[in-house]
Amino acid sequence: MPNPTPFGHALKIALLAGCAMLMTACATTTQAPQDRAPIAQRPVDPVQTTPVETENPAVETPEKKEVEVQTPPPGAKETSEPEPVQTADSGPYFNNRDGLTPPHMAGRDTKRLALLLPFSTTSTRLAQEAQSMYRAAEMAVFDRQDTDVLLIALDTKGTEAGARSATKAAIKAGADVILGPILANNVKASSREARRTKTPLIAFSTDQTVAGNGTYLLSFPPEAEVARVVDYVSATGATRFAFLGPESAYGRRVKSSYESKVRENFGQVTASETYQGNDISVMQSPAQKLAAFYAEGEALAKASDDPTPMSFEAILLPEGGTALRSLAPLLPYYEVDPSRVQFMGTSRWAAPDTVREPALNRGIFAGPDKDTQKPFLDAYDRTYGETATTLASLAYDAVTMGAFVADGNPQQRYSRVENPQGFYGVDGLVSFDADGKPDRGLAVYQIINGRFVVVDPAPRSVLGGS
Repeated sequence: MPNPTPFGHALKIALLAGCAMLMTACATTTQAPQDRAPIAQRPVDPVQTTPVETENPAVETPEKKEVEVQTPPPGAKETSEPEPVQTADSGPYFNNRDGLTPPHMAGRDTKRLALLLPFSTTSTRLAQEAQSMYRAAEMAVFDRQDTDVLLIALDTKGTEAGARSATKAAIKAGADVILGPILANNVKASSREARRTKTPLIAFSTDQTVAGNGTYLLSFPPEAEVARVVDYVSATGATRFAFLGPESAYGRRVKSSYESKVRENFGQVTASETYQGNDISVMQSPAQKLAAFYAEGEALAKASDDPTPMSFEAILLPEGGTALRSLAPLLPYYEVDPSRVQFMGTSRWAAPDTVREPALNRGIFAGPDKDTQKPFLDAYDRTYGETATTLASLAYDAVTMGAFVADGNPQQRYSRVENPQGFYGVDGLVSFDADGKPDRGLAVYQIINGRFVVVDPAPRSVLGGS
């Protein structure tokens, strides 16, 4: 099976300080000297169609909202007529979509990527996420060997109206691919505008209902994590499963996906309990009920001469942080033996404090390959002197993937996103069908003696090859 397709012939990436990071087929090259730096345009108000350049784009804080509307710098070119399409015989294909062209990029095969993020949202956490994602996207532009990407950052303000306005501005600026937004309702608003010009939208929402019709979700939806861990446990012979989780939007999504995937593996969810809130007081009764059901199965097995199946062989606990550390110990306290019942989780388990909970020893969960993420995280820390946020790596991969998608006939961009070989980046393997939902290559981790240990590596090709 061939490796995932390269992101264009010139998409070879070198991480800062020589850290090799690929969105391609695991091929590494050394960055060649460049006569001009790539262009990364500043985050601007979405009503502004001409992005603003500054000398130091890395230091802006998302709270800075007042941006002066500027005209293109002297000599900048906004094409009024499409560039001629070159044939294979006459040379490389040049982008034929009208758009902003800085002076030093005139005549080049410029790939215009619009990055839509909520820089001026009222949510401090989301604004910090947007700023970190912008910095990661900027890294991706500067890590490229070729200076052919124009990054146009636009502010959605975290609202539907802002997302709609930013998308219109991106299209007017000639964006070949739109990256973002994050929030599901913002993605819906952007999708409607992007679809008018058949501009691919590579968004960061985990809500799979907003995918499709040219909108692709470069994210880690919990459904993919659930599917991966259920497949793994089912392959060990388990057929009887239980669920214990929150009665929340996240919990309902996970539960629905869990039940569907168990059935797909010819298993059965024999017991399910939920609770409202995240305090141990609301978790005790549901845990006790599951434990009582488990004890009934144990009693029947002891009283019967014939082999009797356990009430459940595995249980999913889709929690994280303090809530998980409150929930997990309840089961062994009520005599559900974690050495006999496989405890399972989602990527919410991937936190340092999880490994310190004794009840979770031997527990498993699915998540992205940490080995592929580490070079990016280290480089980000060296560059900006801070830790990348959760979604920063998605923005890095989105730029490299977007550059590949933009490199070619605009009429074939949807099909380029949907390349069946998928894409390999700092978050591992991802591929898309026309439904726009991400098919992620995830690793299965087990907690063993206070450490996360990979027990089933993430695939490096769509068919699972290494």
